[in-house]
Amino acid sequence: MKNPFKDQQTVALIIGGVAAAVITAWIFNPQSGPAGLIKGLSPSTQALLSGIMIALVLACVGLLLTLFAARYARTGALQPAHTRGLSDVIKMLFVPQRKIPDTPPNKAIEDLEAMVGLVPVKREVNGLIARLQVEQKRRAQGLPTAALSLHMVFTGPPGVGKTEVARALGHIYRSLRALRVGHLVEVHRADVVAGFIGQTAPKMLAKCNEALDGILFIDEAYTLAGTPGSSGDFGREAIDALLKFMEDNRDRIMVIVAGYPNEMRRFIDTNPGLAGRFSKTIDFPPYSADNLCEILRGMASKQHFTLPENFQSRVKPWISDRSRSEEWANAREMRSLLERAREAQAMRISADPAADLSHIEIADLMRATGRG
Repeated sequence: MKNPFKDQQTVALIIGGVAAAVITAWIFNPQSGPAGLIKGLSPSTQALLSGIMIALVLACVGLLLTLFAARYARTGALQPAHTRGLSDVIKMLFVPQRKIPDTPPNKAIEDLEAMVGLVPVKREVNGLIARLQVEQKRRAQGLPTAALSLHMVFTGPPGVGKTEVARALGHIYRSLRALRVGHLVEVHRADVVAGFIGQTAPKMLAKCNEALDGILFIDEAYTLAGTPGSSGDFGREAIDALLKFMEDNRDRIMVIVAGYPNEMRRFIDTNPGLAGRFSKTIDFPPYSADNLCEILRGMASKQHFTLPENFQSRVKPWISDRSRSEEWANAREMRSLLERAREAQAMRISADPAADLSHIEIADLMRATGRG
C-alpha cells in the first residue's frame, strides 16, 4: 500500500479540513445534529457551547490524523515505524525534533572512500550499501523485500578507524533513509554498567534512547560479559537491557559492538540473543607503515603544519619497532607523535622571531620518536 503521508504532508491537512467541515455541519444541523438540543438555551450559552464543540471537533480530528499518519510514516527505509498508541503520539508533539543534516548519499560514500587504507572494510561496507539500495528499489517497484539487520560487530586492534567508519555509516544510512538522524553515541562499560542492583538497566536504556534513530557504538563491548566464570557482574544486566531495546526498536537503532577479534567472538557466544542479532562482522586490519605516514601527514595538514618531504624514511623504522608492542594503537600513535613533534618544534623556534611557525623539521620528528 502506498503511503500518502511519506512525502505529502498536505494530504493530511486536506483530509482533516474536510472531516472537520463535515462533522461541524452535522453538529449544527437543527434536525439531526446535537445543535437541536441547545436551541432552547440563551444565545450566549449557545455561542459558548458551539465554540467548545468546534474546538473539540478540530482537536479530535487533528489527533486522530496525527495517530494515523504516525502509524504509516517511515522512520527508516527498512521497516515501517510502529507507534504504541496515543502516548507515543503525544510524545511526538512535545519532544523536540533533532536537526537532520542534509548530506547526499554520494558525498557520504565519498567521505568514507577518502579514509586512508581500510580497503577490506570499504569493500564490506559498499556491499551493505548496495544491498540496501537494491531493497529500496524493490520496495519502490512493489516487489517483496527482506528486512535487513543494521547491527554489526567491528573487530580489530585499537586506533584502526572503527569509530570513524561507524560515524561515516551513520551519515550514509541517514542519507539513504535507513536511519532518520544517523548520529553516533559512543559508550564504554563505565557508561552503562552501575555498581548496584537495579541501576544498570536504566543507564543502558538512557544511552539507547539517546542513540534512537542513530547508532549506538559500544567500544570494548566484551567487557560487558565480565570475566568467564565470574558471578555478580552487572554487565549481563546491561546486555539483557540492550537486547530488549533492540527488539522493541529494531527499525530505529543501529548497534555496533567493537573490540579485539578473539574477545568479541567470546562475547557474542555468551548470549544466544547476541548471535542472532549481530550476524555481520567486519574485521579491521592494522594500518601499514605507509598508511600511518599518510595519516600523520593528514593530521599535520589539518592543524596547518607541513612535514619534510622525506619524513617517511625516518619515521617508518620507528613505526616498525613500536608496532611490535602489545600497546601499539595505530593511528592514535600518530596523533601522539605529532603532539610531541609540535613540542619539539616549539622548543626549537621559541626564541627565533623569524622562524616558520607551520613547518616541522626532521629534527623535531626525531626528537619526538626519541631518536633525535
